[in-house]
Parts: sequence; structure tokens; C-alpha cells
Amino acid sequence: MNEQPFTSKQLFSLKKNTLEKRIDSYYRISGDTDSTVQYLMALNIRERLGDGEFHLILKELVQHLFSQRKVTKIIKKFFFYFKHYFTSKEWKYLNLRVFPVRQYAEKAINAVRSRFSISNLFGAQEAQVECL
Repeated sequence: MNEQPFTSKQLFSLKKNTLEKRIDSYYRISGDTDSTVQYLMALNIRERLGDGEFHLILKELVQHLFSQRKVTKIIKKFFFYFKHYFTSKEWKYLNLRVFPVRQYAEKAINAVRSRFSISNLFGAQEAQVECL
């Protein structure tokens, strides 16, 4: 059984520097991407609850996890909560990396929509009406 190094009380009460050191060392020792992302999500929640000092905490680690590590279900689940850690160019790349099928489907849908756009349909109906 995998023992978790943090309790919820620790995640929401320890100081920023202590949490940074412990989470970073936990990841370096264990290599457990999923648990680390979940801990970072808890710190993200703590920041949103009003603890402003946690804004962009462990930015380098977050960028490493999302850009270098294997894409897992946990990374996909929490992906959009970490958008503010990346520039728009990096975010577009990561979006393609994390959701490659979605990007292909969106392009295909947009291509179909552009062929059957409303202006094209109305233009074709007007031409038929004029012929009658």
C-alpha cells in the first residue's frame, strides 16, 4: 500500500516554503506524477480560497509535469486548472499534447461547418427561389 506523505490538514496549514520543499522532494524521490499533481491541485485550491502567497507555487515543477511526463488520466482531469502557469504559446502546445484527438475532431468539425455555413445555405435557397 502506498502511504501518502501529506494529510489534508498539513496541505491546508503548513507554510508555503515547507510545502514547496516537501512536495518537491516527494516528487524527486517517488517520481509519482499523479499524486504530485493532486497535491498541487490542493495548493491551487488553497490559493483560490484566499491565500495569495500560493499563486504559481512550484511553477517549474508544474511545467515539468505537464510538458515532460507521460499524460495520465489525472493530468487530463486537472489540466485546465493549471492554465495560468503557462504562456499562450505553451498552452496551445500542451493542449495538442494532452488532447490530440480532440484537436483533430475540432478541426474536422470546423471544416464541415465552414462548408455548410448559414450564409452558403441561404445563398443557395435564394438562388433556387429566383429560378422558380
